[in-house]
Amino acid sequence: MAAKPPEPFPLSFSIPEGGFPCDFMIAVVILPAAMGNPLVHVLVINWNGKEHLEACFDSLLEQTFASVRFVLVDNASTDGSVEFVRMRYGHDPRVTVLECGSNLGWSRGNNAGIERALAEGADYVFLLNNDTAVAPDTVERLVAFAEARPNAGAIAPKMLLFDQPWILNSLGIACSPIGSAWDVGLGRLDGPGWQSPQPVLGVCGGAMFLRAAALRISGYLPDDFEIYLDDLDLCLRIWDAGYSCWSCPDAAVRHKFSATMGQGARARHKYYLNTRNRLRLMLRNFPRKRLPGCIVRYAIGEVRSIGRALINGELWKSFAHVRSWAATLDSLPRIFKYRRKLILAPGAFWPHISHDADFFPGIELPIDGWYTARRHNGDLVRPISQRAWIRVTDGRLRVRHVNCYPHLGATCVDICNNGQKLATLATVDLEIAEFDVEGGEVSFESRHIYEAETTGDTIDAGGWINCESAS
Repeated sequence: MAAKPPEPFPLSFSIPEGGFPCDFMIAVVILPAAMGNPLVHVLVINWNGKEHLEACFDSLLEQTFASVRFVLVDNASTDGSVEFVRMRYGHDPRVTVLECGSNLGWSRGNNAGIERALAEGADYVFLLNNDTAVAPDTVERLVAFAEARPNAGAIAPKMLLFDQPWILNSLGIACSPIGSAWDVGLGRLDGPGWQSPQPVLGVCGGAMFLRAAALRISGYLPDDFEIYLDDLDLCLRIWDAGYSCWSCPDAAVRHKFSATMGQGARARHKYYLNTRNRLRLMLRNFPRKRLPGCIVRYAIGEVRSIGRALINGELWKSFAHVRSWAATLDSLPRIFKYRRKLILAPGAFWPHISHDADFFPGIELPIDGWYTARRHNGDLVRPISQRAWIRVTDGRLRVRHVNCYPHLGATCVDICNNGQKLATLATVDLEIAEFDVEGGEVSFESRHIYEAETTGDTIDAGGWINCESAS
């Protein structure tokens, strides 16, 4: 069984007028970093995810940072995950397995790993989903970033889509005043505009780099969320513990992200958990003076959501909202017990709350680099990301290349067949070309990107293409 996460450290002293002496604060904040080469525990949470573990652990064993341990935190898998890791990676003394004995879920499983990591002297804990792969210098860059910023309690590496690593998955978490959260940068093309480190409200739990000293004050992940928003709940407490959360774009992680809700009972349970945990997040963490306004705004959002569900004939969504209210009422005693006079910096995260919208407006993720087809001046074309590809047979291919924003300059797309360049198409209007192609892959790679900020669209596009057989 996982150990019960500690309550936030109960500081019993009062903060003197004018604050603490400078030397006291320096000792509290930077002492752990001054104790020599920091030790990192990478916790790979797993439940029946054997199919993902090879790519994940192969990438971890290539890390350039020396003082690191890799721990499979296994939630009683039955697919041979534990045996696979022990047989394939057991020769490496950096690799260990923590068997939880039962399926503790994401939060409680990670808490078990955090508990052991801190007991073994870890200075940093890196939570990592099993369906990820990390660049060789990821841990090294995260440690360097953290050591240079002693106040950083949680750090978000740059998460990229696994099979389309030019597209962002997450550079942190944003949240609205009603507890609705989303990944910063999701679906956007990686580029110069995303390269600067920034303070962020939260860090995605799929790749979450945590300072041990911050965890000892904030406590661990909430064990009653089950999944969803538990990572953000921890980050809000890290802010309130006097630390901050940052993005670190230099450290890269590829993630097999899925934007779908699934189907049937799984989709309904996910919707319910997200709905329930939004309210829990607010009641547990939002500053008292902000709560009344947030609850009113939340109630309006709930009425609108239920109304849309009824109009669309999705009665199960309405029931999910009612269930979430009942569950919250049942948990109010625990929430009231949890709420306390926050440590050092109560409500420190509030300036990072996003007030522009209550819910994430959504983003389309491309499939094989292609977005949904649209019409432009009568032409049916599909926007492409930085790169897109199709499978073809031997024959002749006609390519219609359209520029939807000619006032922003010419599009420029390289076309290759099985790695061999066929042509470069560039136009401010319309260009049609035909090519003899061999069976295999035809790829389209953009040299010029039309960013959403300049087009007013919701996607970053590199061109607009229509392909058809000309045989």
